[in-house]
Amino acid sequence: MNHTEFMELHAACVRSMRSYFVEVEKSSAMLAECTAKPLPLSKRLRLTSQGIIEQAAHLTYLSAKSLLLNAARLGYGFC
Repeated sequence: MNHTEFMELHAACVRSMRSYFVEVEKSSAMLAECTAKPLPLSKRLRLTSQGIIEQAAHLTYLSAKSLLLNAARLGYGFC
């Protein structure tokens, strides 16, 4: 891996982090609409679906971050 590839890996990590944050913000906005009463079924399903999407974005970010950390730890010239 050369410097250019390392910087591309860094950029991919930043993109996945931002994508994850977008999904977290969506989930937070949905949760802010909750009341003391149970949510209607349609809102519960949307919230569940959004939770799955957020979790997938989180896993994508963690994967990208792990690759970047390994490259940084080992020195990207040795990956």
